[in-house]
Amino acid sequence: MTENTPDEKLVKMANIGDDAALDAIMQRYKGIVKIIGRHYFIMGADGEDVAQEGMIGLYKAIREFDENQAAFRTFAEICIKRQILTAIKTAARKKHAPLNDYISIHGDNNDADDGSLNFEADMLNPERIIINREGKVEIEEQLGRALSSLERGVLRHFLQGGSYAQIAEANGCNEKAVDNALSRIRKKVILILA
Repeated sequence: MTENTPDEKLVKMANIGDDAALDAIMQRYKGIVKIIGRHYFIMGADGEDVAQEGMIGLYKAIREFDENQAAFRTFAEICIKRQILTAIKTAARKKHAPLNDYISIHGDNNDADDGSLNFEADMLNPERIIINREGKVEIEEQLGRALSSLERGVLRHFLQGGSYAQIAEANGCNEKAVDNALSRIRKKVILILA
């Protein structure tokens, strides 16, 4: 196996159990995954999570590739994008929000040497729940006042999992304006949370 081995041959070898071929094709496409992934953002995740989703898409492309349908690179790019978009849509549905925003009824037991529960500290604290909700509402209100109408539109579509191209089309601007708006939004969020 050399650097000149065609992608399609590496994929075929990987699918018959050649781990070296699988590693080679995964390494060859790692940069492409990063390039594709940098145009997307998954709510509640970081850039590495986006890249990981892209690598999952690449793995699926390797397993499902049919050389009679298209070139591997074309198929791989489609699978990578689809996997990332699926992750974005899943995050935007807020299906797992209860798990992410839970408040434990058991608290931290590190203070109890005998393993018993400290029920006073472990009970749900309604006051804390209300304060947290009020804090979220206040942050949302501050953000609403701080953002321009373009930034609000970009943020809304971004949180719904839109790509830069989709966001640009929906807001009547170009992808560079979307990128600039997201950069300004991040800076404003940091200032609000500071």
